[in-house]
Amino acid sequence: MYFLGVTKITAEQVRAEVKRFWTVMSSKRADQLAEVYAHESTVFSSSGARPEPGRLAAARRQREYFQPLTTVTTTLGMIEVVLLGESAAVASYTFQFHASKVATAAGGTVEEIIEHGRGTQVFQLEPDGSLRIVHEHLSSVDKS
Repeated sequence: MYFLGVTKITAEQVRAEVKRFWTVMSSKRADQLAEVYAHESTVFSSSGARPEPGRLAAARRQREYFQPLTTVTTTLGMIEVVLLGESAAVASYTFQFHASKVATAAGGTVEEIIEHGRGTQVFQLEPDGSLRIVHEHLSSVDKS
């Protein structure tokens, strides 16, 4: 989503971008996934041991989750937004994630279920008016 002519980031724009991110994931829109990340972004995925560049995370997610037989569903909790001046903001929220037939590096498939996920994404307002993720941290709470 682009906000052409926008010179100041708003909480509503950030909430819309968080929802768009998860819509892109759920609907497997490979052409849009890499575009949500700024070129210099970093990502901590829910299962990753170390950060990776956002565009690399997008490529990995495309390989794992965007296969024809893979299904992805998500549910978001309330999205809290903290504005960091006029051009940056932090969004934090809970989520549920379910993916079936996720492609593995070994060529098989697995099911991934996150019942109690937490997401934090830092957004930056770009000169063209678009919002991009500069940092993302997704994690899962073990409720056992």
